[in-house]
Amino acid sequence: PGSPNPTSPKPTSPVECSICFNTYDNTFKTPKLLQCSHVFCLECVARLSKGLPPNHPEDQLPCPFCRQLTSIPLEGVPALETSKELLATLPPELQQEKVLWMEGTKLCCRRSSDDPENPDSCISIDVAMSKPESPEAPPTGLAGRLSRCDMCDDWKRIVLLSALIIILFCIILWPVQCALKTGNLRCFTRTVAMS
Repeated sequence: PGSPNPTSPKPTSPVECSICFNTYDNTFKTPKLLQCSHVFCLECVARLSKGLPPNHPEDQLPCPFCRQLTSIPLEGVPALETSKELLATLPPELQQEKVLWMEGTKLCCRRSSDDPENPDSCISIDVAMSKPESPEAPPTGLAGRLSRCDMCDDWKRIVLLSALIIILFCIILWPVQCALKTGNLRCFTRTVAMS
């Protein structure tokens, strides 16, 4: 595919995406044509559209090469025009484009299955740029309490703190205990041998 701007970067290969460098196919790596005539795989275009800043219009996608805006159809990124020229360069079994759709941040494709209601008949990939909001539940019991303890992450600090507590006990608290018990700082009484 040509580019209207001769200074724009060209794809490294006519059959691979210029963003992820994966070979085009007829599912998640379908070659999608932007209005500027740059071509990228469907997965990369979907990731770019989901990663737009909050103040950016949702239906306008800037090209990662030339920044020209492309209007995203109401049906989502999978409804963008497919590069028939690139699809024709693929092996014959990959030249028939499969139906894909977006469900939130997931790009979905139906496997060839007899039961369309079967959840296993669909495959999907999450194109969200960040991790899910729901945190994983911490383990229960002692392992759970230790995992929530920020100080327990660094075992060297725990060892140092334990050593300081032992030193504090030996240098300060032991003599104080002796002074209270014997009336002086000597805990051991000397036995003088009488000759």
